[in-house]
Amino acid sequence: MVATLPSTLALATSLSRALAQSSTSSSIEPTQLCPTSLLPQETLNTCLEWETTKTTQYNCTHDDYLATFTPGQYEGAVANYLSFNTAQSTGHFVERAKLFEDCTGGKIIFSEAQDIAEDPINDIGSASAVGTELYDAYLMIYSFTSEASSLGLLETLNDRISQSNTLLKYEDMFPKVRSMGEYRKDGKTNIDLLMADGDFFVPIIRIDLLERDGLPLPHTWEDLVELGKFIFVGLCCYLLDCLGCLNNCSCGLKIGLCI
Repeated sequence: MVATLPSTLALATSLSRALAQSSTSSSIEPTQLCPTSLLPQETLNTCLEWETTKTTQYNCTHDDYLATFTPGQYEGAVANYLSFNTAQSTGHFVERAKLFEDCTGGKIIFSEAQDIAEDPINDIGSASAVGTELYDAYLMIYSFTSEASSLGLLETLNDRISQSNTLLKYEDMFPKVRSMGEYRKDGKTNIDLLMADGDFFVPIIRIDLLERDGLPLPHTWEDLVELGKFIFVGLCCYLLDCLGCLNNCSCGLKIGLCI
């Protein structure tokens, strides 16, 4: 499928919650897998042997973030992620998912949405329809997520970001992009989305052409309209002249785009 990417993408997720269910199913924390003060020696030996096996089986040395996990911490856990045009939009997610699996044993299964605007919402749900709820995380267009946020259907990530911010450095994100993933509710700003990108559409001015033709820099929409008229008329005159229809732009108008 060939697709054009939307301008701004966000990652909405309950992925970490799904994976956490695996680690919390045991009454023993990952850092207390083999508590020496509680286990009989024979049991402790077996536990330590098992823990050593896990350490050699899984590799969490790829980077500082993965090093925070216990090897094999999410063994057997599976999370379903609804992506979109992954190879073009977020191919690096696949690479990170593989490293995550190598470290924790948790597997992330990628699926491709056909419609990035509608498919995630159909799965999450809305005020008028219950979602199919097949996926744990989504690549979405952030402007389509406000209803899900208002209904509390997306996991709020504030606490998780605070706990991981030494490595994440959330405050380094460009403020405008950061705010796109936030939703104000009940007097609190909830972070419901991690922005995957943040494209901005801005005008770019050729100062050299303005100076050449003695034109001012536009500061209002009206100024921009007048500049557009000049460029359009100049371009038409230039093209006609190239076709031999006019002699040296004899229409008497200045050529705004002779470059």
